[in-house]
Amino acid sequence: MTFDANAAQALTLDLTNLNVTLAREGRENKSVNYPTFSGRGDEDIDDFILEIAKTFAVNQVSDNRKHIIAASCLKGIVANFYDGLAGITR
Repeated sequence: MTFDANAAQALTLDLTNLNVTLAREGRENKSVNYPTFSGRGDEDIDDFILEIAKTFAVNQVSDNRKHIIAASCLKGIVANFYDGLAGITR
């Protein structure tokens, strides 16, 4: 059996790419900052939902982390309301 440098180099490159892919899996790529929502009169919940959905897509957020991130985007009275609901449902 002879040593094939081209095959070894191709295999090394493939293994490196696979390693990078596996290392990135499960982690979002935070390219865009998340919007916040406080429930003030000038804020629209529908706009917030659309913006956060777009941000999730750009940042490649997995479904099992979206609720955690969305809750962290709530501010002021809305965050207090959410905390109250979370306390009731536990």
